[in-house]
Amino acid sequence: MSPRCRVPDVYLSMSADLKRTERLVDRARPVRVLVLGPEIGGPSPPEKRRVRLHQELSTRLPQTEFEFLDETPQSGLAEADFGNIRSAVARFEPDLVLWQVGGADAIALSDAEAFGRTLFDAAKWLKERNVDLVLIDPPFVPRVPHEQIYWRIVGKIREVSDRARLNLVQRYAAMQFLDFQRQKLKEEPADAGSRRVCMAELVAEAIVKAVTR
Repeated sequence: MSPRCRVPDVYLSMSADLKRTERLVDRARPVRVLVLGPEIGGPSPPEKRRVRLHQELSTRLPQTEFEFLDETPQSGLAEADFGNIRSAVARFEPDLVLWQVGGADAIALSDAEAFGRTLFDAAKWLKERNVDLVLIDPPFVPRVPHEQIYWRIVGKIREVSDRARLNLVQRYAAMQFLDFQRQKLKEEPADAGSRRVCMAELVAEAIVKAVTR
């Protein structure tokens, strides 16, 4: 990890094994990755936003080829994302799904209980099809008036993840930690580009820790 992106391990620890991904890595076979959401590694178009994440994974696991699917659906409400996941799994047969979830539901003031049930059902559906899942909760955006609308959904994601032993990259807490560290050092707040670079590193680090432990 680069020093500016280093966070406590607890924010990157996975609750369960990524069995399918680990098996492919052990056998030096390609890993097909489906990403829902535009934030990891940069803005749209999809081929651009995945470059940084691909670089970070390849640096850590140089013997493994990561194939990012070309027609990755955009992130929306969790219920719509679940529909996109079902369609994408049928069409592309991914090995690993990275689901950035919760941002749209927070802004839409979705019912937290219904949102939690959707997460649980989607995770169960993927597990039944032997597809690995990593959840990534919403970003922490400092010093904006609407920040508190994320708290309820972030809390629900963690609650469901803990109860069902789902793999979660705690983006919100990690970015909050990095912002606090910058404040202590009296540094300027990170811009959007820097935040995306760190997220690519953090997600790659979490995946690699899970498949190599």
